[in-house]
Amino acid sequence: MSEIVVAIDFSSCSVNAMKTAVNIANAYDANITMVHVCKPCSDESVYAETQDAHYQEAEKRFKDMVTDFSPLLKNKLRYKIRMGKVYSEIVNEAKYNEAILLIAGTHGISGFEEYFIGSNAYRLVSLSPCPMITIRTVFQKKQIKKILFPIDSSPETRQKTNFAAEVARTLGAEIRVLGVYDTGIKDIRHKIKSYSQQVKRYFDEQGIPASIDFAEGKKASGIILDYISIHDLDMVVMMSDKDSNTMIIGNEAQRVINHAPVPVLSIHPKETSSASVSFSGT
Repeated sequence: MSEIVVAIDFSSCSVNAMKTAVNIANAYDANITMVHVCKPCSDESVYAETQDAHYQEAEKRFKDMVTDFSPLLKNKLRYKIRMGKVYSEIVNEAKYNEAILLIAGTHGISGFEEYFIGSNAYRLVSLSPCPMITIRTVFQKKQIKKILFPIDSSPETRQKTNFAAEVARTLGAEIRVLGVYDTGIKDIRHKIKSYSQQVKRYFDEQGIPASIDFAEGKKASGIILDYISIHDLDMVVMMSDKDSNTMIIGNEAQRVINHAPVPVLSIHPKETSSASVSFSGT
């Protein structure tokens, strides 16, 4: 059976992300494994500065979450407490479970002083062995029915098409293909238009409700965030551009993850002959 791994730091944001994770898991007929990572507490921690106390508190909170969420989930709900670096242990748990999705909240500071915003969230997106969904606390919808699918001029921009189609089919969602014009160069704009029409035809062939639109501005992230703020959307699918030297995703991707009021589904680009990788590419 499929497995979804949810990163939990017990902040209100990660608990909110868990609510969306349950809905997605039910649609996928999947199990959920919640994972929390213990490490030595800082001097500012409100809990005792011992790993034993941290572990016991995490276990207590997990048991409460199992009580709350198990009746809402069709399949199994488990939890795992790991020791070590936050991002590496969560990634290892996703690998161990052969997860189809990794889900994490992207705001809030818990009593354990863990951050899933900042370096941990970005490293999780960069290193996740599977597509990853990041969710901010502002997202409170129960269902995901309208998915934004940005297209730019990069060679990678269409790579996310197959997985986006699977997600839309599983969730019973429609897709809005958005051609992102961040330049006035005619050849590039023509390429974006052509790519957008190609993926729209693919979704049509797959029987997935899809429409197409175009928007322009100075930066792709700004175009997408502005578009989301105007339209009633529930998720955005993007490619996770990253700095190959640091394994941390780029500024444009960080901006979308930080500010999008809807869940952000990030998919790794495959290697191409082009040296550049765009955050919204496929």
